[in-house]
Amino acid sequence: MKLILRAAAALAGGAIQLCAQQAIVNMPSADITPKGGLFLMHESQWRPWNPDRSWYGTNFLAYGVGWNTELAVTSYNTGTPAASNETIGFGFKTAVPLSGRNGGAREHKLTVGSMALASLTGKGMGNFSYAHYSFRLPKAKTRLTGGGWFGSEQLFLRKTGSVLAGAEHPLSKKVILLAEWFAGRHDLGFLIPGVLWHPTPKQFVVVAYKFPNQTANGKQGLVLEYGITLGGTGNGH
Repeated sequence: MKLILRAAAALAGGAIQLCAQQAIVNMPSADITPKGGLFLMHESQWRPWNPDRSWYGTNFLAYGVGWNTELAVTSYNTGTPAASNETIGFGFKTAVPLSGRNGGAREHKLTVGSMALASLTGKGMGNFSYAHYSFRLPKAKTRLTGGGWFGSEQLFLRKTGSVLAGAEHPLSKKVILLAEWFAGRHDLGFLIPGVLWHPTPKQFVVVAYKFPNQTANGKQGLVLEYGITLGGTGNGH
């Protein structure tokens, strides 16, 4: 009986890992697009009520190149009222397993990435770079993430950097509770808790709510995402 229970737990863990592809909200996830695959995501940050009604869309496209790495292009902050930090980013993300091919049972990973930013409002070129460490708690399967980042005014409205943190807790194979936080005073300086739902293993929908660290960062509002992985082989290696 113990052997059967252990096997069932291992299968459940594997299914949760499969369904966690690109699971965090704005913080770069420790998941990598499978080699040869495409990952597409749309995010809406929406405040449908007054004062300061607004809607901003971000679109993300990544291609898995293998070696635990993906290349990506992102359009940020298209919406209304017009944003001064409407930007396009081009970059990469690499998630290195720290113990074994998949990071071991606890999925220990070091994730690093960088994006060159091109302002669409005449603010020139900039950069967004980050690094974080993540692992899963052995029984709960909660993934905890912490690290640091640097960004320029093209995206963050000021040159700044600080810490970031995230948590992803699977309630089932299809439902994940999540929360992320970018510290500091800037355009991404929010605490965002929410729920992720996988209608299929390669698709997800996120419904979340953002709370600013301080009033200068912006207003509270809804965060809605849809993501899908197309094609690819293996798990990014």
